[in-house]
Amino acid sequence: MPYRGDESYSDWGASDLREQRTAMKMTKRALAEELGVSERQYAYYESGHTKIDKTLQCAVRWIMSDKDDSEDTKPQGTLTDFEKDRITRLMNAMQNHPHDNLDERTQKILTTIFSRNGASVVKGL
Repeated sequence: MPYRGDESYSDWGASDLREQRTAMKMTKRALAEELGVSERQYAYYESGHTKIDKTLQCAVRWIMSDKDDSEDTKPQGTLTDFEKDRITRLMNAMQNHPHDNLDERTQKILTTIFSRNGASVVKGL
């Protein structure tokens, strides 16, 4: 397995992940399914056995923001045209980046993100 430096890991600990999950009122199984990982692998993250990488943290935040949107929360502000353009460019870059050189878990996470919201997020801005 290729070496992964410390910069690829999140500053989240197991308790942070658990707090996010409980705040979303999700079971371990439901969040694992949303993330595209097995329930066992998710349990490793939440127990602290496996470090949480930045990709997983980003995916959890994405799911959390999606849940927040569905609960009719007040918008935090509006995006400028520059910010919309920047987000569109970043999403397109992520979609067009070759995924075959990524590890299997990262591929699953990105696939989950783009299959749930992908094109609609980019075009919806």
